[in-house]
Amino acid sequence: MVPAPVTDSISPTLAPSPQDLDNTAANLAGPAYRVILDSNIWIDILVFDDPVSRPIVEALKSGRLCALIDARCLAELTYVLDYPQFARHAIDKSQALARVAELSQQFSWTAPDDQPALPKCKDKDDQKFLELAQAASADWLVSKDRALLKLSRRTARDFGFQIGVPASFVAACGLEQDTAAAPPQTAT
Repeated sequence: MVPAPVTDSISPTLAPSPQDLDNTAANLAGPAYRVILDSNIWIDILVFDDPVSRPIVEALKSGRLCALIDARCLAELTYVLDYPQFARHAIDKSQALARVAELSQQFSWTAPDDQPALPKCKDKDDQKFLELAQAASADWLVSKDRALLKLSRRTARDFGFQIGVPASFVAACGLEQDTAAAPPQTAT
């Protein structure tokens, strides 16, 4: 079951991006799903221009999705972009991070004392994505990380957000039609 999207795409803890202020037509089309993209999904978008991630990018641009990122997740992505295996792709790190800023909203938060405890992810480096999804009241956490994916039933049942791979996320949210007429993206 797909959770209902939130009716407001900007909560008081979010700083509106210029895209939000200029994208009123997209906001009139309906509520946006709040999503957290794991670093591997951002890498698919920024480095590999993965065809499976293209509907996600188009939905972010159109306002059908609202990607949220916090300082810890952005720090990890900044670090990951420097991995040697990406050097041959000649990615301009500052342009890549500018694209993240363009496609997402910075989310600042402090964990409340009364928040229910999340399940512990076997990969401790991925716990921050669960915590952000919970704090942001996200509808989805999109990842290809097995340790996170193993927690999908429990987070859906107990915490109200889905965890899924890009293809199942795109299908569940009906994003395939967003790219039917969209030209392929060029790598940044």
